[in-house]
Amino acid sequence: MFEQYTYKQKCIALVVIFLMLSYTAYKRSFKSLIEVYQENKELTKRSDEIASKSKNLDVLSMEIASYDKYLGNQNVERDVVQQEIIAFATQHEGISINDLQAIHTFEGENYTIYTNQLDITGNINNLLKLGYDFETKFNYSRVVSTNYYTVKKNNSNEVLHLKIVFQNYEIGNKKVVKEDNDK
Repeated sequence: MFEQYTYKQKCIALVVIFLMLSYTAYKRSFKSLIEVYQENKELTKRSDEIASKSKNLDVLSMEIASYDKYLGNQNVERDVVQQEIIAFATQHEGISINDLQAIHTFEGENYTIYTNQLDITGNINNLLKLGYDFETKFNYSRVVSTNYYTVKKNNSNEVLHLKIVFQNYEIGNKKVVKEDNDK
């Protein structure tokens, strides 16, 4: 049956059949294999990136925890902080609150600082213990300043005061937009 063809024609027919089979094999098998290999390579690269970022995330969360320890907890309402300051101070015996200033707010570009001032009277031991307890046990805000001073009342006795300044920091600036209802 194939004796009527020359070797050159047989060879060309074999090359054409080989090319057709190669193209069919590529379309059926090798193309999907190459795509899977490339996708595997890309997913491995993404997995490595995620793993390296998760390591950075652990370090970042530890840094945030240490900053919260020094700066006070974030995401606490400023009125709640002031109420907690009063509640913590009234737990101690032998002291009385002389003055509590209104909350002072300072807004920077990327942060907001809330400042509370508390003026307390009492004897030296009670005031020292309260100041120490605010420094070590109070977690809602951080003490940034303490000032002991005396005030003489009616030229008779001196009253010892402790002024404590607390600050909380918030990252991000929350702008409050007032709506104009008077139209």
